[in-house]
Amino acid sequence: MKTWRKFHMYSFGHFKLLSLVVVICMFFISITGFLLNHRHDFRWVDTTRVPTRILPPAYQVRLDNVREAQGLADLFPDEAKSVPLQWLITDFHTGEILGPYGPWFYDLISASFTVLCVTGIVMYFKIRRRKRF
Repeated sequence: MKTWRKFHMYSFGHFKLLSLVVVICMFFISITGFLLNHRHDFRWVDTTRVPTRILPPAYQVRLDNVREAQGLADLFPDEAKSVPLQWLITDFHTGEILGPYGPWFYDLISASFTVLCVTGIVMYFKIRRRKRF
């Protein structure tokens, strides 16, 4: 049996699961990238706020630090417990929402996406060449 066929038979189920995870992650990355590029077209992105109680605790700390640095600690008390949606979109897009290892995870996703694309192209031409003869 050819080496490529052995590799294909071994990895058949694994590539499906990997491609599903990569597609879901790439979907979120592309949607957040679209919102970042067109934030001036969607005014609700700039005005919407997300409550910090549903986010990791680091967001409240970050918000408190920003409010303190800007001298807003006592002003606008209704905004003391919510962060702008723009922060969340940016953190999703860069991977920082996943903590310090988020960008590394995104690098792994992009490398997996590249491998899946290359192996998909190779498989396409192998199958196409086989059908031609």
